[in-house]
Amino acid sequence: MTASDIHAHKVLNLLREQPMSRTQLEQTVIEQFGANATFRTCSRDGFDLDSLLAFFVEKQKVIENDGLWSLNIERVCSH
Repeated sequence: MTASDIHAHKVLNLLREQPMSRTQLEQTVIEQFGANATFRTCSRDGFDLDSLLAFFVEKQKVIENDGLWSLNIERVCSH
């Protein structure tokens, strides 16, 4: 883990606040954390933004409805 690793929960919390499109989410993450930020989850690290978003979809952490991503609260750990 490096100092620039951002926990995935911080990205998911953006969707908790407001559903948004993938493009909007990408722009918001870059604005808040920087274009070169790396991310970690509770069990893995070394994600770039694209691989983190793919992980969210694979693990059903997000739900896409009419082009908007929202948090799938049932699939997010609560620590």
